[in-house]
Amino acid sequence: MTKKDRQSTKEAGAIRKRWRGRRSVALVFPDSYGLGMANLGFQRVYELLNRHEDIVAERFFFNGNPSDVRSLESNRHVGEFDIILFSISFEPSYLNIAPFLRGAGFSAFREERREGPLVLAGGVACQINPCPAAGFMDAFLLGDFEAVYDSFISFLLEVDPSSGKRQGLLFTLKERVEGVFLPAFPDTGPVAPAIQRSLLETVPHTVIVSNRSSFPNTFLLEVTRGCGRGCRFCAAGFVYRPPRQWPKEVIQRTLSDTRGAKKIGLVGLEYADRGFISTICQELIERGFQLGFSSLRADAITDEFVTLLVRSKNYTATIAPEAGSERLRRVINKNLSEEQILRATHVLAEAGLKNLRLYFMMGLPFEEDNDVAQIADLALKVKNEMLGPAMGRGTMGNVTVSVSTFVPKPWTPFQWASFARIEDLKRRRSILKKRLGRIGNVKLRLDSVERAMVQALLSRGDESAGKFLSRFSLRGYGLKRIVKEISNIAENYLKERCDGELFPWEATVHRVRRKYLLAEWQRAARAENTCFCNVHKCRRCGACSHTQR
Repeated sequence: MTKKDRQSTKEAGAIRKRWRGRRSVALVFPDSYGLGMANLGFQRVYELLNRHEDIVAERFFFNGNPSDVRSLESNRHVGEFDIILFSISFEPSYLNIAPFLRGAGFSAFREERREGPLVLAGGVACQINPCPAAGFMDAFLLGDFEAVYDSFISFLLEVDPSSGKRQGLLFTLKERVEGVFLPAFPDTGPVAPAIQRSLLETVPHTVIVSNRSSFPNTFLLEVTRGCGRGCRFCAAGFVYRPPRQWPKEVIQRTLSDTRGAKKIGLVGLEYADRGFISTICQELIERGFQLGFSSLRADAITDEFVTLLVRSKNYTATIAPEAGSERLRRVINKNLSEEQILRATHVLAEAGLKNLRLYFMMGLPFEEDNDVAQIADLALKVKNEMLGPAMGRGTMGNVTVSVSTFVPKPWTPFQWASFARIEDLKRRRSILKKRLGRIGNVKLRLDSVERAMVQALLSRGDESAGKFLSRFSLRGYGLKRIVKEISNIAENYLKERCDGELFPWEATVHRVRRKYLLAEWQRAARAENTCFCNVHKCRRCGACSHTQR
C-alpha cells in the first residue's frame, strides 16, 4: 500500500501488540489489500494467531509494489519476523511470491536460503495444488487452520525459528503439526490436509472492518464450510467435503460483535438450509442490519426470502446458472433448470429488485458453440421476465451477464479436462458480443482470457512450472507477455489428461476418492446428473467415511 492509501484507510478491529517476549509472524496476502481484507481465511488466521498472548501477527499485502515489505500494524520490515506465513487463496497470487521475497532481500528460491525466517504457506490454493509454489516454500500448512492451531502455536513457542537449523525445524514441524507438506522432502509421502471436526467457538468472520475492502464496511461471516451440491467444476466443493453447516448458536455468538458494521455478508449459502437462513436473516433485519449475498441459489429463492432481501434494502441479486443450456448444466452437475432460473427471476422482479447479475462460464468440457449461444438466449428470457414488473414501476434495471473462462481444477472431476483452445474461446466470445452487445438494459462482462490461461497453468502445474513463471513475474512482465513466453510449454499442462495419469498435485491426498472423481468425469461425458450430498447416509465419495483413494 502507498502512503496515501494507508492514510485513507479506516479500519476497526486491527490488533496491535508489543513485541517484547513474543513470537512474531508475518502474515502475507500476496495480492491487493482489498482482496485480502475480504478474505475470511486470511482474517481467520490473523485472529487466531493474535488470540494467543505470546504471539504477534501482523499483515502484509503485495500486488507488485516492491516497497510493500513492511507491516501495516507496526511498519516493521518482514525480515524482522520469526516466521513468514503466506495465505494464498487464488492461483495467480503464486506469481507474487518470488517478487515479494526478492523485494524483502531474501532469495526467492527455497534451496538458496540458508538463513532468515522460515517461509510457510497455507490457504485453499495450496490445499488444491501446492506444487507451483513448492520452489519458494520451506513448508506448507494444508487444511483447516483451526485444526492445526494448537499444535502450530506449540511449535512456535517451543522451538527457536531463528536458530538456523532449518532441516531440523522443518522435521519437527511435520512431526508435531497435522497437514504439513515439506516440498524438499517429497519422499515422506502424500499429505492429507487437516480437517476441523469439532464445533467452533465462533465461525470465521471479519475481524477488521475496512472501508477499502472489496466489500467495504461489511462484516462477513461463514455460514457453511464446503458444499455438497456436487458441481463438477468446483474445487472447494470437493476439497472441503464433508460439507459442514455451522450451528445457529455459534453464528449468533459470532454476530455479537460486528465491529460497528451496519452491513452483514453471509458467505457459503449454497449448502445452507433454507429455513435456517431465513431465520438468521429475519433476526439480522430486526436488529437493523443490511444484508449482502455473493450469490443466491435460484432453486432456494422463495417469496419469504425475497421479502427479507427487499426489507434490507437490497435491489440487486446474483444468480449463477454457470451454463446456458440444459445439457451443459447436466454436464457440470449444476442441477438447475431454466424453469427454476426464470421462476426465481420472476419472484425477485415482482418483489421490487431492479438489477440482476448472471454468472456463466465459457470453455467448459464438452461445450459447443450452441451452448454459448444459449447463454444469450437465457439472458434475454431473464430480461423479458423482468420487463413486466419493471413497466409497472416505470423503471427498468439491468441484467449483467458476467462470463468467465473455465479453468479445470485439481481434485475435481474436471481435473482430466483440457483448457479450451484460444481460437474456440475467441469465436464463442464473439457470439456473445454479437448477440448481447447492443441489447438495451443488458450488460456483457467478459474476463481476461490471458489471466485464465495463466491461472490454468498454475492450477495444473508442478514445481517446474511455478519456477518458470516466476522468472517473468520477477521481470515485471504483464499477462499478455507472460502468455506469449509460456506458449511453448503450456500445452503440456493444459491438455486433456489420461485416466491413469499421475498428477503433480497428488503430493497431497484428499478425502474424496480418485475413482469417484473419475466416475463423475465419465458421467459428465454422458451429461448425467448426480444428486446432492447426504452426509447422514451416503458414503460413495469417501469423504464422510474418512477413507482415502
